[in-house]
Amino acid sequence: MSTPLDPQPTPEQISESVRTLLADVLKRPPNEVDMSQRLTALPGMDSLHLVQTVVTCEKQWNIQLDEEELFDVRTGDDLCTLIRRTANAQEGTL
Repeated sequence: MSTPLDPQPTPEQISESVRTLLADVLKRPPNEVDMSQRLTALPGMDSLHLVQTVVTCEKQWNIQLDEEELFDVRTGDDLCTLIRRTANAQEGTL
């Protein structure tokens, strides 16, 4: 998670945070969450879990993810890329 002294999260911080969040939502150990796998193929994932994940990510980094861009998110890695791109575009708001 970013701090006021480090406003831009690194790709590694984002990936670790999203992996942990997905693990919590899916009630699995983080090492069982394959970030390259389709989110909809993760065991136990459903639309409510996806919405919960996105909302939590937005709150965590104080960003607003574009709904149209979210339609292109297929994997955990895709979500991390979108978060990073959005955070960079909204620099100073994290």
